[in-house]
Formats: sequence, structure tokens, C-alpha cells
Amino acid sequence: MVSTVNTARAGWPIGKYRNLVIPSFNYYTSKDTWDQNGDKIKGKPGAGFTSYSFGLYAGYGITRRLDAIVNVLYPMQYSAYRDGSNNLVKQNSQGLGDLQAGLSYNLFNFGYTSFLSVMGSAIIPLYDTTKTVALGYASYGAELKLMYSGAIDKSWLKGYYNLEVGYRRYFADQGPNVIIYTASMGVPLGRRNQMSVELSGQNSYSINKSFNPNLAVNRDYRFTKGALNYGHTFTRRFSVFLSGFYTFTGRNTGQGYGGSVQSIFKL
Repeated sequence: MVSTVNTARAGWPIGKYRNLVIPSFNYYTSKDTWDQNGDKIKGKPGAGFTSYSFGLYAGYGITRRLDAIVNVLYPMQYSAYRDGSNNLVKQNSQGLGDLQAGLSYNLFNFGYTSFLSVMGSAIIPLYDTTKTVALGYASYGAELKLMYSGAIDKSWLKGYYNLEVGYRRYFADQGPNVIIYTASMGVPLGRRNQMSVELSGQNSYSINKSFNPNLAVNRDYRFTKGALNYGHTFTRRFSVFLSGFYTFTGRNTGQGYGGSVQSIFKL
């Protein structure tokens, strides 16, 4: 995947002349898979896929409504599968992946408690696209995303919500075309802590419907995952978020779980 949706960032504007920097560490592993029909396939002994990645998300508030966003990942991916002779074949890849850079614009705000924003970004591979690598699709692309975020201030519930839906297109003959979506809700646990739940996923479409043990380069797939996130605010400018997730349905992808650690710096 080209990037991860940052649940701690959500869809709120950054603020004029303000900076947001979010380094992260992400982990994912799967042993079993879903085939092209969505049927679960038990993984063979020794087979599976594991990914570790370091990410850096940076944003700058150009105006009160307009933000510049940059997001990049450095993945380390390990896959193993059994060939026709039942031999265990291992593959690995690591390096800079795709860079995602663009602009986010706040279309409307409703009493400065909820915000409707749109984001357009370009996807730029940072590796040699003329060679066979497993860090991405080796193709330029673009993404358009609509975000609606706000505060919940009811007598019976205090918290926040974030809704996102987007379309991602890779400019290769085989695409893919990807629909992305996220829905999350969080509640405070005292002054410095918060907890949130999230449902997110992707539906990807391509004429290339083959399955690759390196899940990061499959083009025709879908998955839905649920996540539980915990955040602690140390100061007004520094917070840490922990997240754990599980992929509970899919097609042509892995059934797995993982987590992430994100440090949020407001400068």
C-alpha cells in the first residue's frame, strides 16, 4: 500500500503557519489468505507474509483552510511460499516506497466543530521503476479523498469522529483503481488519554487478477479491517498513539493482524 491513513491526524485543518510531523513504525503479518472468491485458504507450513515499515507524515498549514501534506514509507517486506515441488521459497525487499504529496483544502466548517475537506495528492515511486522490485506498483498515480471530521458534544457522549472516502488511480496499463474508506470514533479517557475504534478498507480493481505472496504488489483485491487505538497527550505539542488491527474479511489478500506506533509533533 502506498500509505497509511493516520487516524490521529484525521481531517482537521492543521492551522495557518503550523507544522505537523508524525513519524511512525508499522507492523503487519499474515499466515492465511483469501482467494479470488473470498474463500479462506490455510497457509502451508513456513509460508506467510510479514512487513515492517517506518513512515514519516508531514503537514504545513499554508492558510487556515489549505494544508500541504507529504507522506512516505520505508518498508521491509518478507514473504515465503511453497512451490509446485513443495519447496519453501523466500523473498524479501526493502527500501523507500512511494511518496504521496498533495494539498488538503477545508471546504466548509460547521461552527468550527466539524470540517468537510478534500485532498488531492500525487503518488511518486522513489525506487527504480525499470527494475523488478516489490516495494510498490512501480507506477505514478493520484488520489482524491473527501474527509469529514468533527467533535461529538452530547450530554451522553463526548468525543470525535472521522469519515473518509477516496479514489486512487495508478497510471499503468494494469492500474489498479482503488476505492479507500475509513470510519472512526474516539472518546476521551480523562484529560490526557483517549481511545478510538476504526473500520477501514480498500477495494482494488485491475485486469491483473493474479495472486502474489508479496501482498504489497497484488492489484486486484479487497479487504476490511478493524482497529483499536489508544492515545496519550504528554504536552500540547507532543502525543503518542498505539494501534492494533485485524483484517477480518478480504479477497486475493492475506488474513492478518498488526499494529503501529505514532509520535505526533505539533510545531
